[in-house]
Amino acid sequence: MKALHLMAVLAVAAVLLIGGADTALAAKHAIPTWKVWWNWSWKIINFLVLAFLIYKVAKKPLKEFLTGARAKVADELEVVNKAKAEAEAQLKLIHEKTAGLAQELADYQETLGQFAERERQRMIDEAREASEMIMDRAKLQAEMALQHARQELTHEIVELAAELAESKLKEAVSPQDQDRFLDKFTAGALTARREAL
Repeated sequence: MKALHLMAVLAVAAVLLIGGADTALAAKHAIPTWKVWWNWSWKIINFLVLAFLIYKVAKKPLKEFLTGARAKVADELEVVNKAKAEAEAQLKLIHEKTAGLAQELADYQETLGQFAERERQRMIDEAREASEMIMDRAKLQAEMALQHARQELTHEIVELAAELAESKLKEAVSPQDQDRFLDKFTAGALTARREAL
């Protein structure tokens, strides 16, 4: 392939050199016009023959080179197009997943918010129930303490009343009254015993 290019460059250079030398000679010596045309005609014919030979020799390799280059470019273009299509498909998939994730995230946040609200309400209800139970227990304990205090107070009042009555009786009853009460009690007890037998 490089040889073909080298031959084409040499042919063009040879034609230019030969043509340049003739022009320089023509300037020194006056050559008739028909001879100048004759020389130019042969140069053109030589060039055409050389071009024909180069064409015949280089036609097949040049054609194969161009066909191969075209096929290579087509293959590379196909690979690039496939890669582009795959990249676009992946990008589309990523966009779909991202859009899905955004919606999923919004749904998750909404669900989480609802769950948090339900959990907060449940905790408030449990706290309310616990406080009601504590209040009920406190009321019950207060009532029990009040009832116990009333019983103790009643018991103390009875004891004080008994002590007061005893002291009043001791002051009011003389030893003669005591003997008389004792005799009367003893007689009543003996009578009750005889009747029981």
